[in-house]
Amino acid sequence: MGIARIINTNMPKKNISVIIAVIILVVLLAGALYMYENKKTAQPSNNNQQQEQNNNQNNQQNQTNTQSSDLKAKTLELVGLANAGKKEDALNGYLALLKDNPDDLLLLNNTAVLYSDMANWTKSEEYYKKLIAVHPDFIQGYRMLAYLYEYRFNDDEGKIKATIDDGLAKNNNNSDLLNWIIAYYQEKGEGEKALPYSKILAAELNQSIKK
Repeated sequence: MGIARIINTNMPKKNISVIIAVIILVVLLAGALYMYENKKTAQPSNNNQQQEQNNNQNNQQNQTNTQSSDLKAKTLELVGLANAGKKEDALNGYLALLKDNPDDLLLLNNTAVLYSDMANWTKSEEYYKKLIAVHPDFIQGYRMLAYLYEYRFNDDEGKIKATIDDGLAKNNNNSDLLNWIIAYYQEKGEGEKALPYSKILAAELNQSIKK
């Protein structure tokens, strides 16, 4: 029913104005009530959406933890195979796992070690390089690669120095690496080559004492 049909045209203009004002007020109140009700019903929806997001995050975290546990379990099985002398089977297992987990520290390390045990020095070098490229803070990786160059690559001093220098640059002159290269040169009777590293180590020690 339109507003014009509600209003009696014979009524005084003042009364007509009052009626129109009342009708407008009613319409506005109805609109406000409608918006309020919609807001109330939308709020649980937002809560549900947040809860669903939280559930998804928890599920993803649980899935990640499960996958990590499974990977560790499989890796330990392969360690057992290698220790039992089934090195080819262990190696094939490591390489298969690395396809889906190319950055896993333990897999890369074990693969490099196993290749070395199997006298495949080139492959061992390859995987040690992959290891420290992905995990530049893994100090043992630099040391093992340096040992490989020392004992399996005819004491390649150039590669040894480059490996240790790389580790020192990426790990704030790590004292373990400094001690390693100092001992290496001293054992060779080349103390003069160890001197620069000894100075760095002394400076690092003095700095730590001051702190």
